[in-house]
Amino acid sequence: MTVSVVWETYFSERARMMKTSEIRKFFKLTERQDIISFAGGFPGADFFPTDSISNYLQKILKEQTTTALQYGPTEGQKDLRVYLADKMTREGIAYATEANILITSGSQQGLDLISRILLNPDDLVIVEEPGYVGGLGAINNYQGNHLPIPLDSKGICTDILEKKLVILSKQGKKPKFAYLVPNFQNPTGVTMSLLRREKMLHLAEKYDFLIVEDNPYGELRYEGYPFSALKSMDREGRVIYLGSFSKTFIPGIRVGWLMAEECFVEKLITAKQATDLCSNSLSQQLVYTCCVNGFIDNHVQSLVEKYRAKRDMMLFCMEKYFPAEISWTYPRGGFFIWVTLPETMSAESILLKALDRKVAFVNGAGFHTNGNGKNTARFSFSEASLEEISTGIERLGRIFQNEILAVENERLETRVL
Repeated sequence: MTVSVVWETYFSERARMMKTSEIRKFFKLTERQDIISFAGGFPGADFFPTDSISNYLQKILKEQTTTALQYGPTEGQKDLRVYLADKMTREGIAYATEANILITSGSQQGLDLISRILLNPDDLVIVEEPGYVGGLGAINNYQGNHLPIPLDSKGICTDILEKKLVILSKQGKKPKFAYLVPNFQNPTGVTMSLLRREKMLHLAEKYDFLIVEDNPYGELRYEGYPFSALKSMDREGRVIYLGSFSKTFIPGIRVGWLMAEECFVEKLITAKQATDLCSNSLSQQLVYTCCVNGFIDNHVQSLVEKYRAKRDMMLFCMEKYFPAEISWTYPRGGFFIWVTLPETMSAESILLKALDRKVAFVNGAGFHTNGNGKNTARFSFSEASLEEISTGIERLGRIFQNEILAVENERLETRVL
């Protein structure tokens, strides 16, 4: 068949503005079987509880056939929503009822629905810099404008944000919402301090914007004590909370949830009806069954021990093999370590050389909205084995050493000339 249709001419203005993340172009290379990959933020497949899942599914298909295999309500199965409302209330995140909970097809659908409901073209959205590409992409797809605010070791820099808000206020402008990953942030692994959380809520109240709190990694804490959720400190119902079972159970089931004020959830349900009618019924039933039997809570405890060992191995090997000119974050949970190279080095060019040595990471520029971050990289320790982490970091250490030596030699040659 000869295709003569010029599809580009049929795309809507919004579709033409959609852009593939810079990160995606490397993923096919990094997912080769012979590659030691620190690229994808994927759970370790060897940690999937396959036998237990098989047993639970057999039980569900025998006892809950209609519920598990039939269409369900758009907002999600009632039992699961009640469980999640109770869970959030017990954990002090917020008092919730089932009316405050919307089940989503992963938290990414939640980000899409929120952006669809809240954003008009050119609305401002506060984002972390660097920030999670899924959140940045959802905002971009609905023609929102990013207002990037840098991070440091204590999370988003609220002092810088406040100065920008003052300027915007004088111009008669304000952001629509702030998108934040406060716990073990993707891509940096940084956790927002309690003082910054309090300040963020104060700014939201003063300058009248909402906060989207995305918390996919919060339960995967390897040391220290948790800070209060932004939602738990929310006095005015400004915080929309996103949760997910992708990191704490299995990602393939695509079950996440959203908690917000009932009037907002009702509007989201209307939008979701036109998207997928309902989330996967069998997945919801599996999650609910595993939750009420205590299986997922026990599984999370096991994951914390296993991922802590991987994190510790990567940090140890970085300290051992990386040259002193390179720095990195110290995550207390989650999946990621953020690496900063000397400004003279390009993470993208290093990645291409690393792929030749069969090691992969993610170039950090793709997590920025302003062209910055060319000398940064995200390393994920979640998927690789302990042996792969040791081997891969050693290989990268040699590449970094060679690059730094080459830059130094070039500098000396220039000085001589």
